[in-house]
Amino acid sequence: MAGLDGIFQDKSKRPRIRPERTLLDTVLWIVAINLALTGVLYAAWCHPSLPATIPTGFGANGQPRGNGPSWTIFLMPAIGLPLVGLMLLLQRWPWISNTVVSITEENAEVQYRLVNRLLSWVAIEIGVIFLLVTIDLVNAAQGRPAAMTLVIMILSVGGTLPLLGWYFWRSFEHA
Repeated sequence: MAGLDGIFQDKSKRPRIRPERTLLDTVLWIVAINLALTGVLYAAWCHPSLPATIPTGFGANGQPRGNGPSWTIFLMPAIGLPLVGLMLLLQRWPWISNTVVSITEENAEVQYRLVNRLLSWVAIEIGVIFLLVTIDLVNAAQGRPAAMTLVIMILSVGGTLPLLGWYFWRSFEHA
């Protein structure tokens, strides 16, 4: 059984293997990329119909806190797309990830698959959050209520905790 000191393990001594991708891995990739691209396309589609000045931030009550030029609608997709891409790109080198268990030759493939799966789910969560923020910005700019603010806040915090719980549980199970 591997030790539970993975975060302190010398990453240069870890096995450098890439786990074989499964159908689920491919589906998660496609979903993450499509969410990020949908944010960009939605912003581009809505931009011509936006007023010259749009809300750029919201308080916890959903009320706008600031305004900016209409091109700022592209800021959320411009941040979300590279973040999603980074989460998916990091899957090429799973051995550099911080893990809760020590990585050995025996458990490397399953631990790296878990790390990659976690990164895919995080990429999806990022894509959803940035898409919802973009939708809220468009709605507020067009005079409709920004109804997603609470959902975005809950998803940002509440969506991450179950993912981490799943990862820790599965990682310890395969230590």
